[in-house]
Amino acid sequence: TDRTQRLDYIYDYIFRSGVGSITEVAGEQFPQFYVATLEIDAAYAGIDAQITPYIRAALGVRFEDAIEAIDTQNISGDLTGNTVEGVIDQSDWLPALTITWNPIEDLQVRGGYSETLTRPQFRELAPAVFVNTETDATFFGNPYLVNASIKNYDLRGEYYFARDQFVTLGLFYKDLENPIEEILAGTETIQTTFINVPSAKLYGFEVEYEQLLPFDQWTGLGFFDDREVQVKTNYTWSDSEIGADGEVAFNIGTNLNPVRGTTTAAGRLEDGRRMQGQSEHLFNVQLGLLNEEAQSEYNLLFNYVSERIRSGENGNLPAILEQPPMTVDFVWNKRFQSGSGQYEFSLNIENILQEDYEAFQERGGDRV
Repeated sequence: TDRTQRLDYIYDYIFRSGVGSITEVAGEQFPQFYVATLEIDAAYAGIDAQITPYIRAALGVRFEDAIEAIDTQNISGDLTGNTVEGVIDQSDWLPALTITWNPIEDLQVRGGYSETLTRPQFRELAPAVFVNTETDATFFGNPYLVNASIKNYDLRGEYYFARDQFVTLGLFYKDLENPIEEILAGTETIQTTFINVPSAKLYGFEVEYEQLLPFDQWTGLGFFDDREVQVKTNYTWSDSEIGADGEVAFNIGTNLNPVRGTTTAAGRLEDGRRMQGQSEHLFNVQLGLLNEEAQSEYNLLFNYVSERIRSGENGNLPAILEQPPMTVDFVWNKRFQSGSGQYEFSLNIENILQEDYEAFQERGGDRV
């Protein structure tokens, strides 16, 4: 079958019957649909106590018993006699501890430890083909994924100027086991799939600032008498590295007849590289002009994300890197009442600078 033939040419009356043909092959290669379920039975117990006039502690634990299942089939009959089933049946205890110190009224320092889970998304488990509408790349799931477990360590200082106005500084460290990453599928195309990386660690710091500025007092301009200028900004620096000491599980059969296979992670992944999807720098600023009397807001938003891995490498295939565009957006919101109803009108102008998105692969100094 020539897949390049146009449908209007094939079925046009000027062509003889049988000159062109179309054969549906999706069912022979991939399931046509799937049914997915996630059931979680959970319970939580905790205690929050004021230990001293300046120190407060919160201790808790959450129990989860969860079953996540994927059942893939074909619509027009089962071509192989098999269906694909991926099941994750797991119980977990997830503790959490937070200690808060208030040395003065408007300052608090918090330290915390917690354990959390990341479950595969349905599309990451199902061995069916999907299309990423943002990149036009195709990907398929891996029915042999498992949950990722995370140990979180946090230290955060917060100083409040007023309610919802603050400056904070936070440090964080995360120890991950079996994190889920998107990697190239091992072909010469940009088709991707998902695997559990044996381990990873992520660490960094975050600075956040939010305040309403009294420009009416500073400038003496009547224009600002009933308006407030709001500033919100956040900067995060982080670094990470994966550990390739272990095995990864993947499908060595077909997508309709999967067979679980394993291989050494070091044969597919670069030990010590950054985690897929993690940028070293994240920076955003929001400048807003608020008028409560007129119930209107004008906001200018700036967002910067540094280079990151879009899809991880696979053996000799280099990773796909991406540089998201630096964006400047404008948003105007206007609330008003009509009759007995409350309404809101919004105007958004995105990517004012018209920055382009870039994705590329590098090998031997060459970029594609």
